[in-house]
Amino acid sequence: MSRSIKCSVFFLVFGAVLIVLGCVFIPVFHNMIHDEIKTQIPLKVGSTSYNNWLDPPVPIYFQVWVFDLVNPLEVTQQGATPAVVQKGPYTYREHRHKVNITFNENGTVAYKEKRSFTFDRQKSAGPESDTFTTVNLPMITIAELIRYEYGWLQGFVDALLEAAGDAELFLKLSIGDILWGYEDALMKSVKEIAERFNHTLPDEFGLFYNTNGSDDGLYTIFTGSDVHGIDKFNIIDKWDSKKSLGYWNTGLCDMINGTDGTMFPPFVDKSDKLYIFSTDICRSIYATYEKETKLKGINLYHFTVPPRVFEQASLNENNAGFCTPPGNCLPSGVLNISVCKSGAPVVISNPHFLQADKQIIDAVIGIHPNIKEHQTILDVDPLTGVVMNAEKKLQLNAFLQKVDNFRSTENIKDTIFPIMWLNESALIDDKSANEYKSGLMTPIRITQAVQYGLIVIGAFLFICAMAFLIKHKMTHKKEDVLVDIPNERLTNDRLPTERTNLIQS
Repeated sequence: MSRSIKCSVFFLVFGAVLIVLGCVFIPVFHNMIHDEIKTQIPLKVGSTSYNNWLDPPVPIYFQVWVFDLVNPLEVTQQGATPAVVQKGPYTYREHRHKVNITFNENGTVAYKEKRSFTFDRQKSAGPESDTFTTVNLPMITIAELIRYEYGWLQGFVDALLEAAGDAELFLKLSIGDILWGYEDALMKSVKEIAERFNHTLPDEFGLFYNTNGSDDGLYTIFTGSDVHGIDKFNIIDKWDSKKSLGYWNTGLCDMINGTDGTMFPPFVDKSDKLYIFSTDICRSIYATYEKETKLKGINLYHFTVPPRVFEQASLNENNAGFCTPPGNCLPSGVLNISVCKSGAPVVISNPHFLQADKQIIDAVIGIHPNIKEHQTILDVDPLTGVVMNAEKKLQLNAFLQKVDNFRSTENIKDTIFPIMWLNESALIDDKSANEYKSGLMTPIRITQAVQYGLIVIGAFLFICAMAFLIKHKMTHKKEDVLVDIPNERLTNDRLPTERTNLIQS
């Protein structure tokens, strides 16, 4: 065997070994990376995961767009369709910090999260003192509380409203007032009456009253330790020491499902439903995979909240428990959350009633839903479950209805009136993105380069060696054919001579 043949056979075998080795490294490196993530993700004091959870490094913004009513007199006196103009955004920088942290032996940790908001004038359309015409929420809250009471009581309360100078259905408020609260004389006047009907009313009223500088309850979540496994990482076990909310009419609707929406268990699959519990809407929702996306060089999964989450009970029987009072179901796209808002007739929806029933959208002039602008989104790293980009969008509305013996409501149409919509957003910054890429993506790319490099090099050597051997074999076969042809001719030339000599003999 020639030296060239020996070399070719060596490279053929060596190439095959490299291909096999590269294929073997694929699951080996995959498991190594997964094991490393399982080690790093669980919440342990002092770990990077714990520090990021304790004080999120990513800037969070709380933006508000308000709906300014331009025809209040026509609505109250003539029953006209409300016409609104959107103003905003008014932007706040949101700060979160976890306090009262207690690790439990059962693999959970309890904590409260304090939230504070600082107005950012540069990112806002105007000062926080800007005013707009909106619904008088304290007044319609009181009207709702006595909707089914005796007529004489309704008349008495209406007279009380007139005397307090707070009987108007609409009034002018600043952004700060409607968000964080303002002192309302009406609330003080009827506080004793409300207590007789087992309702406690605060002296001040605001959609996010007592939110700035406070927390929204005691959370108990799974740490992702070996006790329950990484699959339960950041999943809420209890909220305010409860396993269910106690707001809704069925156990399914009353469940506390999922995480707080900032992180999910690692190894997210495209078929997963990502469940989120939010105290702002007093329920759990879920998001589903829509497409792959890329952000700051990081490959992510893009999740959105599907329309089915807020479908009416006749289309989605799982939502029957959200009908409040029981059996009183609203159309698709809106949810009455008065049960968790001290009886205030607050209804939530997507901004501009996106994906809501057409009759809801058509009941207000100036509503223009746009899926790109008004949809809640989550861009999630499928390996770690960390949310790299989030836009939680929500609209707060008031349910306006006629109430007997209330003069300010006697001419109005039943309408779900938009007050404001908000976007609570967080986008990973460049520093955090670079740290993530150097800490996780670079090792992954190195391992991928090794395993696929071995396969490519091995395949190249294997193909080249195989090509050489095939060419060598074909060349020698041709030479053998050329050698055989002259011998044949020589044999045929001798035959006549031999026959002649035989005859002469």
